Amino acid sequence: MCTGVEIVMLGGALLGAGAAVHQGQTQKNYNNYLAAQAEADARAEQSAARVEAERIRKAGKQQKSEAIAALAASGVDVTSGTALKIDQEIGRASSEDAFLTLAGGRDRAARLNADAQGSRMAASRAQTAGYLNAANTLLIAGTNSGKGWKKAGGR
Repeated sequence: MCTGVEIVMLGGALLGAGAAVHQGQTQKNYNNYLAAQAEADARAEQSAARVEAERIRKAGKQQKSEAIAALAASGVDVTSGTALKIDQEIGRASSEDAFLTLAGGRDRAARLNADAQGSRMAASRAQTAGYLNAANTLLIAGTNSGKGWKKAGGR
């Protein structure tokens, strides 16, 4: 038969176990939130890089047009080697800048996706830890309750 003390101990153990499970679930939810945020940030980084690369390409085209117009206005034959060289150099530079922007966006997105994966792993570990802490709390309570039973019986 359970004494009042044993009932209180059991109630405390159940409360402690429930709190451990709740804490694990809360940490899991938070880490899953962090993962989702990192994934959203990764998508935003890639989108921003694409937009910036397109802006660079357009600016390069605009710069090429202005350079050709300036050469023509100064009397230079726009089909001459120098004019073509200037046109090619501006095109190459803007393409390179656009490529580097896209590569940087991919790199940042990859790091954010790795962070997301780490957060998902932490979420899983937090939930497992909550269950293990709950089980540990119940085992300790059971062990302590057993000791009290033996003492109460006079053995």
